[in-house]
Amino acid sequence: MKVLHSILLAVFISLFLTGCEKPEAPQQPQKPSEPENPSEPSEPKDREFVILFTNDFHSQIEPLSKEETYNADRGGIKRIKALVDSVRTAEKAVLLADAGDFVQGTYYFSLLNGMVEMMAMEELGYDVRTLGNHEFDKKMSGLGDMLALSSVPVVASNYDFSSTSLADYVGNSVILEAGDVKVGFIGLNVRLENLVDPKACEGVVWQNAINVADDEAKKLRDQGADMVIALSHLGYEKNSDLKYYDRGIVMNTRHIDMIIGGHSHTFLNYADYVTNLDGDKVPVVQTGSKGICLGYAKIKISKEGKLSFNYKLIPVKSHLDSKLDRAFSDMIDAYSATASAKMDEVIGTCPSAIRKGSPESPLGNLTADALIWMAKEYYDVDADVSLYNTGGIRAEISAGDLTIGDVYAVYPFDNVLSIATMKGKDLKTLFDYVASSGGMPVNAGVRLVISGDKVKSVTVNGRQIEDNKDYKIATIDYLMNLGRYGLQNATSRNDSPDIIRDCFVDYFRHLAAENGGKIIAAKDGRITKNQ
Repeated sequence: MKVLHSILLAVFISLFLTGCEKPEAPQQPQKPSEPENPSEPSEPKDREFVILFTNDFHSQIEPLSKEETYNADRGGIKRIKALVDSVRTAEKAVLLADAGDFVQGTYYFSLLNGMVEMMAMEELGYDVRTLGNHEFDKKMSGLGDMLALSSVPVVASNYDFSSTSLADYVGNSVILEAGDVKVGFIGLNVRLENLVDPKACEGVVWQNAINVADDEAKKLRDQGADMVIALSHLGYEKNSDLKYYDRGIVMNTRHIDMIIGGHSHTFLNYADYVTNLDGDKVPVVQTGSKGICLGYAKIKISKEGKLSFNYKLIPVKSHLDSKLDRAFSDMIDAYSATASAKMDEVIGTCPSAIRKGSPESPLGNLTADALIWMAKEYYDVDADVSLYNTGGIRAEISAGDLTIGDVYAVYPFDNVLSIATMKGKDLKTLFDYVASSGGMPVNAGVRLVISGDKVKSVTVNGRQIEDNKDYKIATIDYLMNLGRYGLQNATSRNDSPDIIRDCFVDYFRHLAAENGGKIIAAKDGRITKNQ
């Protein structure tokens, strides 16, 4: 009540003092001044603006661990906001863009389904974004939920959403104003086949980016854009001119002035200037991943219409901790507290780091053996073979305490266990795929020798594979849904209702209980590759 009284008193005093002021003498109306030489158009002038950008942020809300081998204690969304705010204070015209895969990779996304990431995009004031393949990891319904939380325009020029419920959320392109510069943005997006569960992108029609890029850019030019920037999630290959990578896009177009790339997680400390069809040099840039750096480009347009670029990567480091936005930090901390209540639980201890890699690795072996355990533990099925995709293992395990959050970081995807029955002849086809991929996580009962990218020999439980024999395989729904590599011929299939990362938590608890609290993994020669 005292606070209310104080407020009312302050208002009363303000009104009273205003009412007691002596009124000023009325002023004579001034004749409006006429512009000099009204018939002459204004002289052209040089213009400039700054574009800041991210790509492949992968839900890295917190800075990377101080124990990381590379880029320790780098990144963090609070620091990125501090950096963005400082640039906006220093520059007159600033845009902020993202080139896809802003989500997926930490337990924030696993637990909170993109809520934190979308809130962060709003608070940082992103102006435009495109979609990466991982935006589809929560299926179309999850993507819709995320887009509904965000007002940031989404451009995806070679994805057709018209037959989906998300058609109103995704556009082909947009023109934004940065000071007195009109900037057009298009989105160039990766082919989803083999990257995304077909059911997760149902209804989205993809076409090759090169078939639409130049036409969409020209359309923006015709609508008054001073320049066109492509937000690309196609990937960067330094020595490739293939039309489905960023460099190839430039080489085969005329109307794109800059490519901000993603997907390949490439740190481009210097812009790669690629010559387009008109002989102009077009910069291709990318920031790496996980918010380790913020991309910065000051773009100048001369009065003759010539473009120049001053590009750099700004490291996101701990020196920014003294400049954090307190209100934003409090919001992030509140989400973090919610997630940490579960994620900080210790499952066991790892005496040494457990690494991933190909053709065989300790973490790959641990992963594949876990599938065999799950099949037996949950369904009383003795699986002959297990297979996990290498790309589904997203992090390594550090030495020390292993928490639920660590497990979620290794296995962030919403996959489930699939148990299938397949003939030996189809199992051989599956191992051909494993060999051509350079090796993938398989269980301890397998002995596979790869020569080049072909199978030299393979046995299952010490025996040759028989073409007409039935084999039980434990894998994940993602691989089954691809419908390839012999898996499409499975004679039976059963999917678990449980998200597989929670099953991995159970398995690690089991290992810890069996080994005095320790979790240990090693290579054992199940895959050998001859050059």
